[in-house]
Amino acid sequence: MTDVLEKNERFEQLADTVCLSRRQMLLGLGLAAVAASSWSKLGWAAAPSNWPLWTVEGHGGKVFLTGETPARRTIWKDARIEGLLQNCSALWTETNLIRHQDIQVLIKQYGIDESKPLLSKLSERDQSRLAEAAKLAQVPLDSMAQYRPWFAAFTVEQAYYAAMNLPEAGTAEKVLMPMAKNDGITISSEFPSIDDLVAFMGTSSAAEDVQYLQYTLDHLLDGAAKNELVYSRWARGDMSGAEQMVARMKASQPAMYDKHVIGRNGRWVPRIDEMLKSPKPALVVVGLYHVAGPDSVLARLREHGLKVTTV
Repeated sequence: MTDVLEKNERFEQLADTVCLSRRQMLLGLGLAAVAASSWSKLGWAAAPSNWPLWTVEGHGGKVFLTGETPARRTIWKDARIEGLLQNCSALWTETNLIRHQDIQVLIKQYGIDESKPLLSKLSERDQSRLAEAAKLAQVPLDSMAQYRPWFAAFTVEQAYYAAMNLPEAGTAEKVLMPMAKNDGITISSEFPSIDDLVAFMGTSSAAEDVQYLQYTLDHLLDGAAKNELVYSRWARGDMSGAEQMVARMKASQPAMYDKHVIGRNGRWVPRIDEMLKSPKPALVVVGLYHVAGPDSVLARLREHGLKVTTV
């Protein structure tokens, strides 16, 4: 293992950054608040918004549910949702910032495979695509030689965001979390700690592992302009781009889709069902691809007999 780590001088930095980023665990809680005061000076503006928002009702209670985009050049802002949070009992996200174990220990256990090199697990096409994405992200390909595919995906994606100057501190979750903390609102998560997220990724089968990397490469190699078109449409209330991305994922990465879409979306149902029993509403923020498509969280909630309404 020492040899593997010595090949990547940035291992600790990448491990910390990556595992505090993908699926809502990036950066410290205070970054969004600090960055917001300077974004306008950098020429970044808040995005105009008709952001998709739903209410879920049942058991005499109510939950607000929305989806967030990955990092963009624009700061997320929606006065409706920010106002709703002030009267909520809890903010629910995908991954909490809590970490119990040393991040290197977690990555050694779940993200490194000394028995088989990364490239040997990939087709020639995916090897070529990974090399292209790594170049865009400014990550040496050989630094990931012993990474499992999911960890290579995390690493390249996070480095890509940095290289493309896409500030994740401006995402919906990163704007809302410090607000909730400041107002004493409980913050809960699908994955209660980073440890839980990494362990979840570590349980991926070989097919799920490779397909997660393929999905990430699809996203990065689509290019910033195409991705921004999906996200800007979403901000205007147009879900068509997200629906198309979910359909592609389902067709191209079925094993990964089963684990990350069908499996995870289904597990939101009992959580939200329990939230509805609280006298005050909760606000749930998940990635936009979890609220798009035929197997979305919204579809699962309706199947469960709960009332889901577009706001």
